[in-house]
Amino acid sequence: MFPLFDINRRRTFPVRTILIIVINIIVYAFVQPLLPDSFYISPQKFLSMISVNPLNLTPWGLLFLSMWLHGNLYHLISNMWFLFIFGDNIEGDFGKFYIPFYLIGGMVAGLAHIYMMPQSAEFFVGASGAISAVMGAYLVFYPHAYIATLIFLIFFVTVVNIPAWFWLLIWFFQGNVLPTLLNSMSYVAYWAHIGGFVFGVIVAFMVLPIVRRRRRSEPYSTPYYW
Repeated sequence: MFPLFDINRRRTFPVRTILIIVINIIVYAFVQPLLPDSFYISPQKFLSMISVNPLNLTPWGLLFLSMWLHGNLYHLISNMWFLFIFGDNIEGDFGKFYIPFYLIGGMVAGLAHIYMMPQSAEFFVGASGAISAVMGAYLVFYPHAYIATLIFLIFFVTVVNIPAWFWLLIWFFQGNVLPTLLNSMSYVAYWAHIGGFVFGVIVAFMVLPIVRRRRRSEPYSTPYYW
């Protein structure tokens, strides 16, 4: 199943989400082709650099950079599409804290992957962990929104509106937890997705009372849906 859009009124125009998307595209098109392998990070490389010098900031910088790199064009497009769908509403709720939440979520996701896969020498890249944090927050803030979803069946394709809570839990468990439990051979950093998503859920629950008060006090600035 593939999400087309969410049926969920957004509070503000998603300037920050669009900015993140534009930066990712620019990095992929103009910066990443120039980067040597030394700018990529793996769990093994990160832990090795930290063990030599715990105060070394380089591995942390490479971990941060990894959030802006992508494996291929499909990887970039799919990540940005998910961010475009789920990010606007979360941006409306977090406001100026949205980008810090996104970036910290990406770092936490990367650390989760490193912690669970310490021997891996495979480079990991992508915004998936940070976007998973956004999706975790969406589950808490908008469980009763609907996700217009493209369903591929054997002989035909259809679009179904699926409750966000169900869609996100299916994505989390079937798309990430289950492959991890089955030791699925894949280049997908499942633990980064899991770590980011759990981080997003936890943070969202912590700030949910504040978000609810803000929603009551601030009217919607636009009637549009995305």
